[in-house]
Amino acid sequence: MSAADPEEVVIVPVDSTEQRTLVLTAFPVEADAVLTHTVLDPDPVVAVDHRRFYLGAIRGKKVIVAMTGIGLVNAADAAETAFAYLASSIAAVVFSGVAGGAGRTGIADVAVPARWTLDGGVTFSPVDPAMLAVAATLSVTLRSARAMRHEPQLVVGGDGCSYDNNNGRAFPCIPHGGGVFGCQPRTAPDRSFFYTGNFWQTVWPWLRHGLISNAKIISAADPAFDATDSESAAVQAVAEAYGAPFLAVRGISDGPGDPLRLPGFPFQFFVYHRVAAVNAARVTAELLGRWPGA
Repeated sequence: MSAADPEEVVIVPVDSTEQRTLVLTAFPVEADAVLTHTVLDPDPVVAVDHRRFYLGAIRGKKVIVAMTGIGLVNAADAAETAFAYLASSIAAVVFSGVAGGAGRTGIADVAVPARWTLDGGVTFSPVDPAMLAVAATLSVTLRSARAMRHEPQLVVGGDGCSYDNNNGRAFPCIPHGGGVFGCQPRTAPDRSFFYTGNFWQTVWPWLRHGLISNAKIISAADPAFDATDSESAAVQAVAEAYGAPFLAVRGISDGPGDPLRLPGFPFQFFVYHRVAAVNAARVTAELLGRWPGA
C-alpha cells in the first residue's frame, strides 16, 4: 500500500472491539437500497485499496456497508480487502442484491438460498444455518412491481448459483455510470465527482479479455436454481476462509411472473432491478434486526 496514493490510505480506523456485519452489494442501486436502512456513524468512511466502506447501524446492529462491483472477481476482491483490513471487526457477512429467478421464485420475490454453487451445481456450500433459520421466521412486506398480479414472496431455502461472465476479469465500474454501472452509491456520504473506483485498473484488461464473453448473454433463467447471480458464492468462499458466517439475500429482477412479458435478461433486469434491490434490502434489514449475532 502506497502512502502517496490517497485512494489506498485508511481514512478512518475501525474499532476492533466492535463486532459488525459486513453487508455487501454489487452496484449503486443495491447499495442505495441498503443505505436507506442504515444510520451512518459520525465518521462513517473507510477508504482502502481503491474501495469505500461505510460504517453505521441497521436496526440497531453495527454494520459495514460496501459495494463490490459487478462479477465474481470484484466480489471476491472486495471481500478479501474487507477481511485484510477489517477482519477483527467482521462477525458475519450478508450479501444483499438482485438475481435471476426460476423454479420457486419470480419477479420481485426475495430468495435466501440454503446453499450456493460456483460450478453450476456440481458442488455446493451451505450458508450459515443459524442465519438461515432466522430468515425462515421473517415476515416482510415486499414491494410489488407495477401491474403485477401476485404478492411478492420471501422464499427461504433451495439453491443459488453464481457464475462468471467476464472471462476471469474484473468488470469495470463506469464513473458517473448511473445506478447499475456507476462507481459509487448515489447516497454515499463521500460521493465525489472525481471518484473513479476500479475503472482505470480494470477497463483495459476487461476490454481485451472479458468483453467477448460478457456479450454472450443467457436470457433464460435456470429452473435448477431459485437465484442466479454473479457475486454471492465468491463472497461466501472468502467468508468461509475467514471463518465468518455467510448469508445471501437476493431480490428477483428477472425470471417468471413478469406482467409485461419481456423477453428475459437483460430486458427484465433494467425494468425490475430497483424493486428487486429494495425488497432484498428490506429483508436484509429485518434479518439484522432479528438475528442475535453481531
